[in-house]
Amino acid sequence: MTQEGHVEPNESIISSVIREVKEETGLTVSNLELCGIQNWTDPTDHYRYLVFCYKTSHFSGSIQSSDEGEVFWINRADLKNVQLADGFEPMLEIFEQPQLTENFCWFEDGEWKVENR
Repeated sequence: MTQEGHVEPNESIISSVIREVKEETGLTVSNLELCGIQNWTDPTDHYRYLVFCYKTSHFSGSIQSSDEGEVFWINRADLKNVQLADGFEPMLEIFEQPQLTENFCWFEDGEWKVENR
């Protein structure tokens, strides 16, 4: 499951992750582990975007869909059978391979390129 959101004024990044997951899935998460960072520069506005990627196996509550979209559990092996968000597959590597901590994307020659380090 991936969540995207923003950090409110006077809110820590971890607090924003906990809040966003609750708002978008109904789950209350704890014991978050930073896995890495995804980053890119938007080719139209030239802003640099950073996404902090956390994982946890500590949660309570039941998942529920929201205006953000349908939420459901899926086995890792079954991910190949569903349509994933653009760029999700290479980003998944930073969750699964501890030696990788950065998912860097850039736009070159009319297409997005990705490098995990």
